[in-house]
Amino acid sequence: MDFSHTHRGTLLSAMTLLAGLLGGFAGAAHAQKALPTDIVNIAAASRGGRIVSVSSVLDNQKDYAAENLIDEKVFGPGGQGSFGWASNRYDPINLEQVTIGFKDNPLKVIGKVVLNPAAYVARERWAKDVSIQVSTESAESEDFKAVAEVTLRQTPTPQEFKFLPVQARFVRLVFRTNYGSDRAVALGEVEIYEAISTADSVGDVIGRLESTIADLKRYNQTQLDLSANSPMVRPVSLTSGATPGAAPSVAAGAPAASVNIAATANGGKIVEVSSVFESERGKGPDPTYGPDKLLDGRVWQTKDAKPSYGWSSQGFAPGEQWVTIGFKDDRTQPIGKIVINPLSYQPRERWARRIEVQVSSDSFKNWKSFRTVKTLNLRMEPINQEFDIGPVEAKYVRLLFTANGPGDVALEGINPDINSDRAVSLGEVEIYPPRISSGELDNLISRFTQVLNDLKGLRRKGALLANNAEETAEPAPAVEETPDEETPEVTVVKLNDAGTRIKTAQTPVNKPH
Repeated sequence: MDFSHTHRGTLLSAMTLLAGLLGGFAGAAHAQKALPTDIVNIAAASRGGRIVSVSSVLDNQKDYAAENLIDEKVFGPGGQGSFGWASNRYDPINLEQVTIGFKDNPLKVIGKVVLNPAAYVARERWAKDVSIQVSTESAESEDFKAVAEVTLRQTPTPQEFKFLPVQARFVRLVFRTNYGSDRAVALGEVEIYEAISTADSVGDVIGRLESTIADLKRYNQTQLDLSANSPMVRPVSLTSGATPGAAPSVAAGAPAASVNIAATANGGKIVEVSSVFESERGKGPDPTYGPDKLLDGRVWQTKDAKPSYGWSSQGFAPGEQWVTIGFKDDRTQPIGKIVINPLSYQPRERWARRIEVQVSSDSFKNWKSFRTVKTLNLRMEPINQEFDIGPVEAKYVRLLFTANGPGDVALEGINPDINSDRAVSLGEVEIYPPRISSGELDNLISRFTQVLNDLKGLRRKGALLANNAEETAEPAPAVEETPDEETPEVTVVKLNDAGTRIKTAQTPVNKPH
């Protein structure tokens, strides 16, 4: 498979962030977990699934029969599809329920139920809290046990619920709540899927691929959620002729595309700094100019009760002042963009103008492990300035300052990279994973899902071929046995179409010789 740089950046970003999100669960690696599931809906009427019993139907109308739950259709906006099922009442004490059986009443090992609430009734009647129960014996009430308690969103979409693999001959849905109606509870469609054992090599591959796709989906949603809530420094501009110390006005800024992984709020931290400004010489570093101000999500504004001054060094010469940034839990992260705002509570002559961005996946104390991936040339403007980087992996990012001030000094013997040797300063730093649209990641997820379904289909085809081979094989010759004494009798329990036990004749069982 030939991935573009963008796709490689996508997967790198996805897997690295997911490692951080899932790292806390490493200790539970050997715990029992949900298995991958097959692609065939065994509850569908077309596959032999059937409604064994239902508590009630809305006004006994055929249009709302429980059989609509397994017809593989839901009511659509154009009027197509079936109406789904609706009960004739809603009683929070005597709960409504539907029981589903499989073709020929076999014992199945199931691992997933998919529910779609879209029935052709008022949305307030749509099911909300549902108990999924199973029975391995009969469809009689005392045989059922709950395996999952699920909550449906009030959206007309299929909603998946996976649980630990469990044996089931019958599945019962017990409806605990709806979305606010006392007239009825309703559901659009039900799907039930068998669990796939990961004990064999094919099942193991299917399990790992399904888990990876689930991780990618969670990553995609996490990126969207964090993007909406991530701390962001807004661009600011000073009024004409103003200098630091005057009140700046705040301009509107677009939301960040993804989470700012350098922000203190997101676990970012300063791991090393060359020096901190001394407001009064000999009095030691002034904490109001500490490097933590680079990651606090704010730039200097006089209207703030406790303004952020940004960071300033003590003295400046090119290449001799730096700040090193680490990420949450000291994890390696993919880097795709860095945002710098030079505004600090210092004269412009001290603002950083040129910065080398260096990265390391080793210890931040190992200077030789750092390499320069980008040189940033900043404009002397108090605004957020974006720079694309990589994608590249980094455990630590070091900003090495090589020039300050406007750079308009043109005197003989004067280094234009040093506009002030008193300090170099910076207002705020933001670091982001590689930028990627949700659509691109959705496309990758779709492609992986197709591969997964193809694998499941091949596995099912192989199982069917194996079963057919067993059925067509010549049976072993029967050995006639004659009991030498009276043999006991046992009762064989059978089930009727309603899933209830039926009495049968006593069957003798021969003792072994």
